[in-house]
Order: sequence, then C-alpha cells, then structure tokens
Amino acid sequence: MSPSLQGRPAPRWIRQLLLRRYGRHLFGGPRYRLVWSASRFEPSAGLWTDWSEATAIADRDSGAAQPLRRIPELRWVPKYPGLHCWLIECWLPPSRFGTPAFWYSPLASGGTMITAGGCKLPACGPYPSAGDYEDIGARMFWYPSERHLTLAIDAHLHSLARRPASPRARALRRTFLAQQAQQRRDREYDAFCADVLSDADQAFHGAPHIGYGGAHRHSSVELCDRLGIASHPF
Repeated sequence: MSPSLQGRPAPRWIRQLLLRRYGRHLFGGPRYRLVWSASRFEPSAGLWTDWSEATAIADRDSGAAQPLRRIPELRWVPKYPGLHCWLIECWLPPSRFGTPAFWYSPLASGGTMITAGGCKLPACGPYPSAGDYEDIGARMFWYPSERHLTLAIDAHLHSLARRPASPRARALRRTFLAQQAQQRRDREYDAFCADVLSDADQAFHGAPHIGYGGAHRHSSVELCDRLGIASHPF
C-alpha cells in the first residue's frame, strides 16, 4: 500500500465505478478516488520532537519529562487531521506543481525548500513527479451512493473549466501548511521549555530566607537534567 494511503480502503464497487466512469490518469491510477480522511497521509519536512512512548502528554505539558531528541527530517503526517469522513480526491499532473527546479528552489524564491535544524529540506516532500491527489471539497459522513459521487465529481469537473491553474500558488499553499505545522511543533516545544524553567525558579523569587534541612542540589542542576544537558558548571 502507498504511504499516502494507510488503513481503511474505499469499497470495491465504488473504486470500479469511478474507474469506469472517469477513467485513469497518465500513470495508470484512477482520476478520481474516494478515501477515508483518517487514512490519507502526506510528506512534511521540519524539525521534529520525539518523546518516549511511556511519556504522558500531561508530563510533557508540565515539564516533568524531557524529549528523546529533536531531529530535522521528512515524515508522513495526516493530510486531514481531526476529520473522519469519506471524501473525494482528484489526480493532478506534475505540471500543476511547477518544475522540479522551481519546487527545489528556496522558499524566499517561491519554492518549497526550508532550513530546519541546520538542514535544507523540501517542506512538502519530494517533487510529485507522478502527480498527486487533492481534495475536491466533498464530505460524506456515510457510505455515499452512486448519485452522491457523480454529482460531486461532475460539479468539480464543471468548476475546473473556469479555474486558473497556478503551480506557484499551489506550491505556496502546500509550503504554508507545512510551515504552520512546524510553527505548531515549535510552540509545543517552547511551552515545554517554559514549564521546565518555571519549575526550576528559586523559591521566594530569590529573596533571602532561612531554612533547615539536609543538603540539596542547586535548582540549576535540576534544570539542566530535565533539559538533557549533561555538562554544566553547577
């Protein structure tokens, strides 16, 4: 199975119907396909934070746990996060995404290349040399009938005749979504670091106080341990 489709397939009779009525694209796949939203994935590059499987989300948010690593790489992520329904996708040829030279040019020049953790990566994954599928906007929270499918696809075909094709706008949209995902990951990590710093703050906000008890480690040592810093002057 393709990495872009993982899990629940469309019913066989629907796949056969779409092939018979709308045909195949240049590379042999169906021009239109029905997919379960939660089964659809897409490549996304950026700086990822990995946590231990045993780490609870509450511990991450409170700063009680530290991440395993921060790594720049390309991963497959849900294309429609939070959505659970059937939807229709239409195949688009490689030309709709521009040229490879355009795709692999820097973000400042209109391409998709970004810098994450000191590495240069294509924010939307490799150039879609075999084309790719995009959502046409139809949402079905039930098994669609033949009439539902054909009405939605025929309406989409009608709208295509009036829609200008812009590879630049299409690439920019994908890059923008990838950047939003990266910003969300950065905010989550920043919140984790802020919680750790808050927990390590000195008692009484640094004001002098007298106390009795056994020896204890400096709060900065605890802070370095929780952030994964092994060498420090404390």
